[in-house]
Amino acid sequence: MASAFSRTTTIAGASSGLAGALPVPKTFLSGTISRLPSASSARAGAICWSATGRFTRQNGAHGFRTGTGDEAMSAIGRRLVSVLKELRNAATARLEVLAGTGEGQTIFCCNVCGRMAKVDKTRLTREEPSCRCGSSVRLRAIVHLLTMGLFGRSLAIRDIPERHDIVGIDMSGAAIYAGRLARRLGYTNTYLHREPRLDITAPGAEWLSRCDFVISSDVFEHVAPPVSVAFDNVLRLLKPGGLLVLTVPWAKDGETIEHFLELADYRLERRGADRVLVGRAPDGRIREYGNLIFHGGEGETLEMRVFSESGILGELARAGFGDIRIHAEPCEEFGILWKQPWSLPITARRPPA
Repeated sequence: MASAFSRTTTIAGASSGLAGALPVPKTFLSGTISRLPSASSARAGAICWSATGRFTRQNGAHGFRTGTGDEAMSAIGRRLVSVLKELRNAATARLEVLAGTGEGQTIFCCNVCGRMAKVDKTRLTREEPSCRCGSSVRLRAIVHLLTMGLFGRSLAIRDIPERHDIVGIDMSGAAIYAGRLARRLGYTNTYLHREPRLDITAPGAEWLSRCDFVISSDVFEHVAPPVSVAFDNVLRLLKPGGLLVLTVPWAKDGETIEHFLELADYRLERRGADRVLVGRAPDGRIREYGNLIFHGGEGETLEMRVFSESGILGELARAGFGDIRIHAEPCEEFGILWKQPWSLPITARRPPA
């Protein structure tokens, strides 16, 4: 029996009642059911109706699969409908469902691990983990924009069709999504210092014009100057029409600030408990820099620059990218909300041949 909905719809319950409840599709009236939820247990978690005709409840709850059932099952289905309606009608307050806009807690489906997550909205920030798997808004936005760019709709990783002919690479991508993407797509996670190795300032010929997509998340702020070389090379990795999903920290106003633009060769050295950057300027003088900023570690995570919005958009356009977009729009279903107008994710494409 065909599903009544074209996409996943979440109906979330709580002790105060059922919030955001949607009419139960008629297809609930036949099929097989593993266990009928009581009113109290139905309130314990979220209930989902998926486009595949599968009725489930996250976090160890009940399941109901539609299909051609006998008449006896219809009575059970009608009882289930009745329970859900009672919960909905008993509600005295609405939960924030699918990352609603009010204060308090929010419920969303993590598009990385597929679990339902319930968190305070204050935790929906760019970097703070807001799901048990460790995903943040930034990481979920990468999956959202990748699937939108490849398939025209936002998908959780588990719902991505197996298409290993769609080839793409990531630059030190997060482990929590890298393995999952590799099982669905022709995805390769690359590294600077180990195999599979990719140096974006000098990529090997085996990577060029190979990719349907490239993901680079918070990498380009660490690339040695001039960063324009990295933008040129990421375009070269893509096939015509290929997609770039890019995140970097960037400021809304001003110009890109390069910390060490005048240095040619440089190295990191210890000065007691501190680390300094030692390099040679174009005039031959040796320069030292202290008060260095590292992101999540040392070495290649040294912050080389702070991008500005105009600076990063200008680099993409100069390198030859088209369809350049900054994405401030939310995807509430997957817990993606942006509370500030800076450091937003960007997509761009290599122009078609």
